[in-house]
Amino acid sequence: MTTLPLVCFAAAANRLPLSRIGVLHYLAPSITFLLAICVYNEPFGSHQMATLGFVWLALALSSWEGWRHQRKT
Repeated sequence: MTTLPLVCFAAAANRLPLSRIGVLHYLAPSITFLLAICVYNEPFGSHQMATLGFVWLALALSSWEGWRHQRKT
């Protein structure tokens, strides 16, 4: 059951730049998080909000640095 998705991911990963794969690795847990909050009514407190904020802040900083580096070259 899990072999086909892994083979598809490996084939796609060979064709995509690593920066896009990195963003996908941020999006997957975030989508799961939103699903848990919105659909399954999981509790969401200030600790979870701070953690999510730090994750997306790191993504924003990483994206900004990549964009800045790309503009220089």
